[in-house]
Amino acid sequence: MRVIFNIHSNRAAGAAGWRARAIMVNDKADASLAEALKAVTLADGSRIYDYIIEEDCLGYNWILVADGIPVSDAHSLKRNIKDNVQMHLMDNPRASGH
Repeated sequence: MRVIFNIHSNRAAGAAGWRARAIMVNDKADASLAEALKAVTLADGSRIYDYIIEEDCLGYNWILVADGIPVSDAHSLKRNIKDNVQMHLMDNPRASGH
């Protein structure tokens, strides 16, 4: 399966080296949201999962929407998503400095 990952944050796009990309996750019809995030790599080879997830939850600096549903807690990361889901990563305007 693949996800279409869209980065609307200048900071995250700088770390990734791109703004939108189709990411191959696995050869099944679905995957957990966490699996999908672990398949997205940044320019330095690290994973977007490690960049935005803190203690099994989305870091306060970020807003992530997957298939039109906001992601917030550890339960959200376990949710299965299907092939060709659109994911959108944005800065959280409520976080300081943004």
